[in-house]
Order: sequence, then C-alpha cells, then structure tokens
Amino acid sequence: MCRANVALADVVQGDSDQGLFGNGSRITLDDAFEGGGVWRSHYPGSAEAPGDPLAPAGCGWNSTLPAPPEPEAETDPVDLPLADDASLGPSELLRNDANEIVWRSPLRLAHLIDGWFPLHPYVARELRRSHDPCPTPRLEIDHVGEALQGNEAVQKVTAELGEESGRLTGVTWPRAFLPGLMLELRWPRGGTVVRLATTQLKEPVQVGDRVITHCHDLRVLTREDAPGSDRNGDSAVGLGPRQLVMRTVRRCGLLTLDGHALLDRSVLPSAVYGRRPGRPQAAVLESAVAELLAERLLEPALGSRDVWGQPHYPAREGQPTVPLIGYRPVRRRVIRPWGGTEPVGQELGAVQFVPGHLRRLRPGCSPSAVQRAAFREHCRRLGKADGWELPYGYTFVTEHTRGG
Repeated sequence: MCRANVALADVVQGDSDQGLFGNGSRITLDDAFEGGGVWRSHYPGSAEAPGDPLAPAGCGWNSTLPAPPEPEAETDPVDLPLADDASLGPSELLRNDANEIVWRSPLRLAHLIDGWFPLHPYVARELRRSHDPCPTPRLEIDHVGEALQGNEAVQKVTAELGEESGRLTGVTWPRAFLPGLMLELRWPRGGTVVRLATTQLKEPVQVGDRVITHCHDLRVLTREDAPGSDRNGDSAVGLGPRQLVMRTVRRCGLLTLDGHALLDRSVLPSAVYGRRPGRPQAAVLESAVAELLAERLLEPALGSRDVWGQPHYPAREGQPTVPLIGYRPVRRRVIRPWGGTEPVGQELGAVQFVPGHLRRLRPGCSPSAVQRAAFREHCRRLGKADGWELPYGYTFVTEHTRGG
C-alpha cells in the first residue's frame, strides 16, 4: 500500500519522470490481478525504458500463471449463478403506522423456484414478539385484472423467523408470475394474514418476447428472465449458441438503472464456457453475436477499462477503450387489435411514433435516476459529444408510440 500511495501521489505532484525518481528508484504496478494490485520498487536507474507506472507491467503473480490449455473436445457451457447485485430488487417500505405495515419488492427467480418470499424486517420482528416461533399465516394473493385458481389466491404458508429477518415459505406462485414482477404486501398489525397484490399497467408493454401487463422491475427482468431461467430451474444446459450469448450478456454484464446489461466482448467466450474455448466453439459464438447484432437484439457499445481491469460504461476519460456488447430491454406498447375492446362508436386513430425528447419540469421537481440514465443512453446512440447529463429543470421522455 505504501508503494501504491507514493505512485498515486506522484501522479498529482509530478515528483518523478514516469515513475523514475531522482535517486534512481522506480515504483511501478506489476499486476492488477490482486485486490489493490501488486506493486514493486527497484533501482534500475536509466537502464530501464520509461513507461506509464500505472499500467500493469505483467511481472506480478498473474503473469506466472500458465495460459489456459486449448481444449480439444467439445466444451460445455457454464451455469451462471444468480446475480448478486447488492442494489438489485431492494425492499421499499411504503407505510408503517398503528394499523399496518406495507412494503413493496420485486419477485426474484429464487423466490419462484423455491416458493418463498422475504418478510420486511419490521414484520418479522412483530411476528416474533406476538406469535409462535414458526407461525402459519394466511397469504392472500390478488393479481389485479386476472383471475387466480383457489389454491393460488388463498394459501396457508409458514413464516420462518430468524434473529434479524424472516420469510414466507411454502408459497405456490401463480403461473402468470415472472421474475421482476413488483409485489405490494400488507400485514395488518397483530393479524395472521399477509395480503399480496400486483399493480396493473395502464397499457400492456412488450419487453423482448414477453407481453407484460403489470408493474415490474426491468433490472431484475434483465438478470433473471434470461434464457435457461424459469421456475423449473436455472441452467444453461441444452441452450443453443444464440441463447448462450444472450444469457451470458444478461447475467454477467454491467447492469444500468434502466435494465441495460453490457459485457466486454473479449471475455464472452470464457464467460460462457468458464475457460477459453477451442477455435470451433469461439467461431460459433462469434457467428451468434453477429446475428444478434444484425437483428438488433444486442447492440454494440464502447466502454473503458481502469488500471485494475474493471470495465466502465460510459467510457471514462483517460482510460483505454474496450468494445462492449449490450442487451437493451426493448419496451413497446402493445397495440390493441380491432374489435370489441373499444367503446362503441370510437374509432382507432393512427399509431404515431414519438422520439425521445426533453420536457421541462414544474418548479421544485427533479428527474428520476432512471430518466437520467435513459437520457445518457439516448445521447450515446446519437453520438452526442457535448455532454450526456440532463439540463437543469428538464426530464427525458423515452421514445414511445401513441394513438391506435
């Protein structure tokens, strides 16, 4: 750490000539592989060619590792673990008063597979105080706008209560539920009933191949509704090359606030197979990537990599750029067909495409983090070079259609 601090301070103060100090000593980064990096101080004098001291020299522990062997046989894809993003799908407390506790949280793939859902810590604490160690509350589910079967609408479940948290287990999730669906839960204080409800969208939207009619979290949907993931399990076995590419980008890529996932294109083969694949497998993956890009199911992007090897998006000034491939969940409004869903005498108008644009906000209002991120992505696609941040007093309206 002493060497790292001296080198970083030198960047600001300029005491050395590219890491070579007046006494003939030189401090350089040998390897960014370990946390904090592997640093070295030595006395080469003028015998060593000058270079960027913050660029890994390839003389550390990582450089001593043997190159991965070129596999001769067919390589199986690796099962990617569920995303562990700390900010993915947090629980949001909506009300905590003398009558009830209300909170909201997205449904996760693990909940669907194993039939459980976390309780808010306040609810778990109250249940520990007033009930048995393992109470069996009644769960009432209301999927707004859709009818549920009797065994789905009302269920007897178990509350497993730990010291700091709790969860409902033995939940039979309705067949229409999917990862990312936003759920609102209510627990009347002192009661033994937990009420769970979804919120219906004003109009259905299409995200990828799905038509979604209820509020959802796009970040969770991107991560956990990837190919090979459903309530029956989570595995890459049996997926074709296109599905493997899409699954890997969505599960391993950098995740933005509005559900984009961006992956360093150079690491895709090793991310799919767990090691560097043979040339035939790599060629098949490249062909799949080219097809997905041509069909605009994936998009090219440009990021950067810092001295520790961590990719960033958008690209940061002063860092070497790296090509990325990105998944963007396309949201399109579902146009209602001609027929009996319209009031009598009302005609359907023409469908009009509205491009993304700025809209002035009322005094005292500010744009959400999602809209800020959407504006940056809009600027990236346009190639805008004079700043990607929203002007003060404005929000961004994403592209959409109206009419129909």
